Amino acid sequence: KINNTGLVEVPMGVTLKDIVFDIGGGVPRKKKFKAVQTGGPSGGCIPAQHLDLPIDYESLEALGSIMGSGGLVIIDDSTSMPEFAKFFMDFCVDESCGKCVPCRVGTTQIYKILDKIVRGEGTPDDLVKLEKLCDTVVKGSLCGLGNSAPNPVLSTLRYFRDEYEALVQPNAEAEPTTA
Repeated sequence: KINNTGLVEVPMGVTLKDIVFDIGGGVPRKKKFKAVQTGGPSGGCIPAQHLDLPIDYESLEALGSIMGSGGLVIIDDSTSMPEFAKFFMDFCVDESCGKCVPCRVGTTQIYKILDKIVRGEGTPDDLVKLEKLCDTVVKGSLCGLGNSAPNPVLSTLRYFRDEYEALVQPNAEAEPTTA
């Protein structure tokens, strides 16, 4: 979701803002820039407040992302971050080799919880389970895929938690209980 798409090589230290707005030409159709996912499918999402971030390994890691393949996905204000995380978790589930349980089972369970939340059937407890499960997958997986697969989920929970909470809030029209 950027005006000038394509392959561009930039030196380390260039800011996200320079890439998105100077090189990329900004977000089309009068939409607002919301975030950028760095590092490919298992990269994290960095919100607009960090646009001045210089791109290097340490800066990306500090914000919950990775350099990965070097790719950027630009996200505008029309994107649901829980749905975005679910999309990339689906990819990571398919890419798991299945050798270790944390990645093979954990990524599948993360996807199922995300699906439940996106459908509006999630509970606040699901957010707690989701974070714990992501942490287990990161720490217990044997390879880089498992170690980084939860990044889209963890970073969107970190920076866009309100979007998750809006999907798991109890129905405001529930009938009041009588004493």
